[in-house]
Amino acid sequence: MKRIPVLLCLALFCLSFQKTHAQTSSLLWEISSGNNHPSSYLFGTFHLMCKDQFTISTILEDKIRSVKQFYGELKMDDPNLQQEMMSKMQLRDQTLQDLIGAEAYPEIRQKFETLTHMPLLAFDHFKPFFCLSLLALQSVNCQQITQPETELMGIAGKYQIPIKGLETVEDQLSALDKEPMADQIQSLKRTVLNFDSVKTMMHTLTQVYLKRNIDTLYRFMQDSGLSEDFETVLLKNRNENWIPVMVQAMKTENCFFAVGAGHLGGKDGLIQLLRTKGYRVTPVKY
Repeated sequence: MKRIPVLLCLALFCLSFQKTHAQTSSLLWEISSGNNHPSSYLFGTFHLMCKDQFTISTILEDKIRSVKQFYGELKMDDPNLQQEMMSKMQLRDQTLQDLIGAEAYPEIRQKFETLTHMPLLAFDHFKPFFCLSLLALQSVNCQQITQPETELMGIAGKYQIPIKGLETVEDQLSALDKEPMADQIQSLKRTVLNFDSVKTMMHTLTQVYLKRNIDTLYRFMQDSGLSEDFETVLLKNRNENWIPVMVQAMKTENCFFAVGAGHLGGKDGLIQLLRTKGYRVTPVKY
């Protein structure tokens, strides 16, 4: 089985690895408690794609406008978000060059700099995931790149809807840090040395996402493969942590939740977890 690069998990964060039980699939889902409370909505995003591949339909905008709170994975409008992320991504006791090793470093440095047009030495005190995020930007083959969450957040801002996060920066980076450092380094090496195949897989994965079908996403990711431990840390555990936050938020106000599409499907996905809490979760055409 061909293993999907961790880079794609960072770019998507993440797509589904387990089969959905829904007969009709969508990336937009209505959440209803059945108590005459206004509906909330759950939308599966793709964290990095060409700007012309993502459009906000009138229906999607109307659903955002209808709610009282907007939730992303993080509170994306926090002015200190980028600074906090960079601070927590720093290496403390070793350098990236030390971790890559003297034998491999020259080739990795040369190819990284060719791909990103940035000196690898400038990131010597950052964890491998930081460099992987820079490579992710190069894996999308277009002039204008967008983050759908940012565009959705812009709609929320347009209607002065408060923006919140399901987790903190520390929560998210702690999940990534569960991947052993040796595996992070191997992921960086594989990505740099096999970047053409990474770009091809990213393109294919984007096309699969654009079909808006969770079952199709499942089959593609199942064929691509990912370690069970990493899947548990990135998806299952975080889903379980998010559900109490979502439930508490929906007790007082109806909400729009925008998270990576992989968090929606499967027996451990948000859709099924919400159903076990008694919510009616149904797909919406948009």
